[in-house]
Amino acid sequence: MRTLKFDQFLRESQREKLRIDIYGHHYELESRIPAIVPLKMARAEKLAETDRNAEYTRLIFEAADAMFGKENMEEICSFGLSAEDLSLLIQKCFEMINGAAAEEESEELSDEGGRSSLPGRSQKK
Repeated sequence: MRTLKFDQFLRESQREKLRIDIYGHHYELESRIPAIVPLKMARAEKLAETDRNAEYTRLIFEAADAMFGKENMEEICSFGLSAEDLSLLIQKCFEMINGAAAEEESEELSDEGGRSSLPGRSQKK
């Protein structure tokens, strides 16, 4: 019988953490976005198209809790962060995480000569 040891794969594929500075405080994020975050953000964006209401704000806070942790979010919000700024913060974290992942993937796909290791593709550095 074949077995997929996904837990082992996840442990081995851990990337370095990302540092986020907010109001003079430092927070570390995993370099992978929890799956619930894009789901919550997509639902919030759909609501934002019609009206930014309590449900929109709740979804943004749930997404932020999943990324930063509830205690960290309590602290960050106590500094006076608005719901719109929190949404922007999450978006910027997405960009940072996705940018780091894209750079890492690009490095993995390129050989030392700057060409892609994938057949039929080449890149210049």
